[in-house]
Formats: sequence, structure tokens, C-alpha cells
Amino acid sequence: MLGFDLGYLVAVPLIGAILSLLSPIRLFVAVVFSLLSLTLSLYAFYITLSMYEPIYQWVGGWPAPLGIGFKLDGVSGFFLMMSGVVSFAVGVYSLGFFKEGYKRQGRFFWFFFFFLWTGLNAFFLSEDLFNLYVALEVLSLTAVVLVALPSHRKAIKASVNYLFLSLFASMFYLFGVAMLYTNYGTLSMSLLAQRLAGTEEFVFALFPLLLALSIKSALFPFHFWLPPAHSSTVAPASALLSGLVVKPPAYLILRLWLDVFPDNLSLEYLSWVLGGLGALAVLFGSYYAIRQRTIKMLLAYSTVAQMGYLFLMVPIYYKAQSLEVKTIVLQGFALQALSHALAKASMFLSSGNAIYVARRDELSYMPGFAHSHPFTFFALFFSGATLIGLPLSGGFVAKFLLLKASIQIGFVFQGVIFLLGSLLAAMYIYPIWKESFSSKPEKLYDHPIPRSMELSAFMLGFIAFSIGLISGFLIQGITGRD
Repeated sequence: MLGFDLGYLVAVPLIGAILSLLSPIRLFVAVVFSLLSLTLSLYAFYITLSMYEPIYQWVGGWPAPLGIGFKLDGVSGFFLMMSGVVSFAVGVYSLGFFKEGYKRQGRFFWFFFFFLWTGLNAFFLSEDLFNLYVALEVLSLTAVVLVALPSHRKAIKASVNYLFLSLFASMFYLFGVAMLYTNYGTLSMSLLAQRLAGTEEFVFALFPLLLALSIKSALFPFHFWLPPAHSSTVAPASALLSGLVVKPPAYLILRLWLDVFPDNLSLEYLSWVLGGLGALAVLFGSYYAIRQRTIKMLLAYSTVAQMGYLFLMVPIYYKAQSLEVKTIVLQGFALQALSHALAKASMFLSSGNAIYVARRDELSYMPGFAHSHPFTFFALFFSGATLIGLPLSGGFVAKFLLLKASIQIGFVFQGVIFLLGSLLAAMYIYPIWKESFSSKPEKLYDHPIPRSMELSAFMLGFIAFSIGLISGFLIQGITGRD
């Protein structure tokens, strides 16, 4: 039995956002509400580990189609845990980051930090397509502000481009939602699943919906907004954007496939389009990451590549006939999302440490980092190993599960992409490790890094690598739909 109202997961970070803007003890508020929000997220995840059926709650007691519904199950609980852990670690990092620099921006950062956390929790819990739209807009608009946080020309330009493209995607999403409501009279995913059975008219609403979600998740070829946006802002914002903000649209596509689309509907062509674009994202994102000479642009293009894996699973899940294979695909999807969120946040925070010391973004200004700042180097090592998919890491288990599912249903192409993607990831991660071990520490400034910045980056990287050892525990609440 659920021991608390799911609304707390949305209300607590929202109250934290308001108080962090109004209270004179801003840092105290940030610490207290970060701990509270993390605790609630972990508790929600813990509940799902022993749950046999989803938990529904309706705001104000009004059920669908009139009420605002929250749904907690194994998948949503897993993603709540992911957003909680990453957000908390970024918050710890930010305590030191904004104390040492960007003090003017730091006054407003905490408001948008908690507002983003509110949007993430609301999105992962929402059961209604319009409420999901509202949460998605909260995420997009907050992300736009975070991109512009440094206030220099490059950041503002990237922020404006992100804003216009996000609004463009939102119009397509609303168009698809309007088509569904006109034809079926509800936007509740549970009611839509009942009313769509035996019909195919709703397929026309899928195209604007999936186009909007593909743009917002930076799926190739709609990825062009992501590298400038994620590389132009400050390290904590980059970690949130790349680790978390691009995940909800992919999560919603998964939700539509799980909870809404009828099992007897022929969507094979659509699944292959998404899977094909995912494969291109892995290849082209990796190619452009290899070509970069600045660490933040390298990591931004890496996000394009790593997100491609989440879309590669769509045709695998569609083609799977047994509950066992569907469960393997879902578990691989969840672990890939979690591993990437932890590892990429760690790498962006570590890059922030490197820039904090060297005052430059170029890879050539990292020599000697392994000797002068070992915590940051090991953060880069563990997180890089996870992105590559080295054995024992979370990335390895995720790719192994997806590869296993591909082989079981005879999809050789996807299996090749998984293996090739790991090889390409090694090619763009290796230069970071190599430069860090270079024997030229004289290029680094004598500038100690605040302990909170080093430890938070290290812990995220270490957890990302270590979750491969406890992956069975983490994914036990995630099962496919028969």
C-alpha cells in the first residue's frame, strides 16, 4: 500500500523553487529541499520494487477524464529515482560552483533547478497527455533559461534557437493531442487504450506527436539544436540538460507503446523509422564527437549518439512476441537511460572542474589532470567506461540486454549498431583519458577545486559504473506487457 500522496513528489520541489527565490537563506533551502525531494523519489522507487500492479491517484478525487491523474509503476518509479539521484548530485556540485563563480547567476539558479525537478517528477507521474504537455513545457522553458544562464552571446544565441525549435515542436504535439481528443473524447492514456482498440484512425495523430517528441529528444536529424545549447552554458546546467531533460520525450514514446497503442495495430513501419533514426544518431553523433577538440562539444554530440540507443529498441520491442523478450528490452532501455544520465552528468560536471582549473575548454588544456586532480580524473574514467559499455558498468549491462533481445528475435542489424557504437564511443572517450594522463601539468593553473564539486562528479561516475553490479535489483520492478 502506498504510504504517501504522489502529489508530494511534485509539490515539494515546487515549494523549494518558490522558497529559494524568496528566502534570504537560499543555500539552506536548497539543501533541505534537495534532501526531501531525493528521499521522496527513492521511496517511490522502493515501492515499485514489490508492486504487482500500477498505483493510480487522482488530484482532488476527480477520476479520468475530468481529473488530473498520477500513475506510479515500475517504469515511472525507475525514472523518478534517476531524476532524483542526478538532480541531487548536481545540486551538491552547485553549492561549490556558484560560491566560487557566477554568483549573480547563482541567485536565480536554484529557482530553475527546483522548477526543473518539479517538471521532471510531474512528467514521469502524469497519466494524461495534456498534463504531460504542461510538464514538457515546464521542462523546455526552464531548460531554455538554463542555457542562457552565462549571459554571453553564444549562450543567448543557443538559448533563442532552442526556444523557437521547442515552440515549433510544441505546436505539433498540441495538434496531435487535439486530433486525439476530437476523435476519442479523452486524453487519459488508460481510457485512450480502451477506446483505440479496434480502430486505426488515431495513426494520423501519431505523426505530429512523434515528430514533436523526436525534436525535443534531439533524435537525428533533429539534433542540431542540442550541441550548442548543452555546450554553451555552465557545467551544472549542462549536466541537467544532457543527463535528464532529453529523457522525458523518449520516455513518453515508450509509454505510448506500452500503455496506449493496441497490440493488434500494425506499426511496424513506424517502429523501423524510429529505429533507423536511432541507428543514424549513434553513428553520426559518434562521428561528430570524435571530431571535436573541445570537451563540452564532444560530450554534447555524445549525447546525440547515446540517445540513439533508446530509439533503437523500438522495433525490437515491437517485433518481440514473448513477455520475456519485451521485459528484456524494457529493462535494457531503463538501464541505458539511467547509465547515460549518471555518466553524462558526471562528465559534464568533471568538464566543469577542468574548465574551472584551466580556464579553457580545449582538450589540450587537460594534460596532467590525472596527477593533479585524481578525483576528477576517476570521475571521467568511470563515466567514460560506462558510456563505452566496458564490462561491469551499467552501460555494459544495458547494451548486453538490448543485444540479447536483438539476437533472440533475429535482428542482426541492431546488434551490429550496439557493438559499433561502443567502439566509436571508445574513440571519442580515449582522447579525454589520454590528455588527462599527459605529463604536462604546467599548463594547469594552481587553482584548487571545491571538494563538493569533485566529490559529486566522482560519485555520479562511480555509481554509473557500479550499477552494473546491482542491475538485477534495480530493474526487478520493470516488466513488459503481454
